[in-house]
Amino acid sequence: MNSEDIKLVTELIEKKDSDQLKEVIKDLHPADIAELCNELDAEDARFIYLLLDNETAADVLIEMDEDARKKFLEILPPETIAKRFVDYMDSDDAVDALDDLEEDDKAKIVHQLDKDAADGVKLLLSYHEDEIGSCMTTNYICIPEDVTIKQAMSELVKQAGENDNIMTIYVVDEKGVFAGAIDLKDLIRARENTHLEDLVLKSYPYVTDHEKIDDCMDRIL
Repeated sequence: MNSEDIKLVTELIEKKDSDQLKEVIKDLHPADIAELCNELDAEDARFIYLLLDNETAADVLIEMDEDARKKFLEILPPETIAKRFVDYMDSDDAVDALDDLEEDDKAKIVHQLDKDAADGVKLLLSYHEDEIGSCMTTNYICIPEDVTIKQAMSELVKQAGENDNIMTIYVVDEKGVFAGAIDLKDLIRARENTHLEDLVLKSYPYVTDHEKIDDCMDRIL
């Protein structure tokens, strides 16, 4: 946004004119709202956030500059951060958004999350920043290797409601161990009588969570 737009928004905030401000920002992309919030102080940014739905607010927070986001989060109580933002983020995005906060503050926020969200965030926070696990996401589709094509498609549809990274589908054996991966396009094109194992890429590259990032990037890029 240009300086005139920022000036207008600042004036509307000073007037507490929520209705007019809603009109100004209603069609903006989250990245544009984030750019605007980067230029405002934390209290003015909070006024804008109060006008956003939870999903948009979470998207805006992810897009904000680190310094602006840190200052903004520092004025909010842990419960608000958890319920208004983190609950609407993928675990890896949540960890990135909370990265610059003190460990005690992170713990207070995680304590306010529901169990599923808390488990995902705790898992990613448990890794050291130089471990590949710190770069992981819990947003993926995973199916057992002993299902039919039809069952695999049903499982994909079921899990896609919560996980939208669907281009690659990960396959595990009966012990839950990684067994390979399937490209979405191959699953969609497969005939019903095709064996699922014929679609699985057994040589799909993988690393383990505690490996050092510098030691394994060549294998996955």
